[in-house]
Amino acid sequence: MTEPVDGGGPMQKLLSQAFGGDKDALGRLLDLHRGYLRAIAQRELGGKLDARLDASDLVQQTCLSACREFSQFEGRQVGEFIVWLGRIHEQNIKDVIRAHVQADRRAVDRERRMDALGGQDWAADSAPSPSARMLASEQAVVLTHALEKLPELQREAIRLRYLEGLPVAEIANRLGCSVSAVAGLLKRGMRALRERLNENNQGAP
Repeated sequence: MTEPVDGGGPMQKLLSQAFGGDKDALGRLLDLHRGYLRAIAQRELGGKLDARLDASDLVQQTCLSACREFSQFEGRQVGEFIVWLGRIHEQNIKDVIRAHVQADRRAVDRERRMDALGGQDWAADSAPSPSARMLASEQAVVLTHALEKLPELQREAIRLRYLEGLPVAEIANRLGCSVSAVAGLLKRGMRALRERLNENNQGAP
């Protein structure tokens, strides 16, 4: 495992401490990325599996995997750490989806044997393809942190619109409000998000 370079901000400092064997520093570094990992998991677990899989559980699994495998990380910079963490997360998402699809197939088979009924094996098509476009940059982490500071409805409206790509009418149905109310949530949320990102940029060294 290569030693990281010095400097580069608070996250780089935590990474350097983690390389020195500081497990608490590694834990704090992973905590800073939980929101980022949760956003990816929520995006990948859309559809039929979403109600049965908890994105927070997947995030916890990825953090535990990263702790176990940290000695294998060969990068030097925080950006490389984020890419490495994203790959672990992507693999965990694939494994969990595969396990649930297999469980669904076994359940369908049992039902068929019990009642001798046919029917389409929907489980084979229930897993979304994990994105090959993992957002692996420090900017993505900063954006996720800013999102988490927004009011809940604004955050959810932005997530559904810009991460899941849902139309405004569908978002209104999910949130139980009018189309105009969703438009207002998106407008206020995006304005607040820009302000927070600007504050972050101004505060950067």
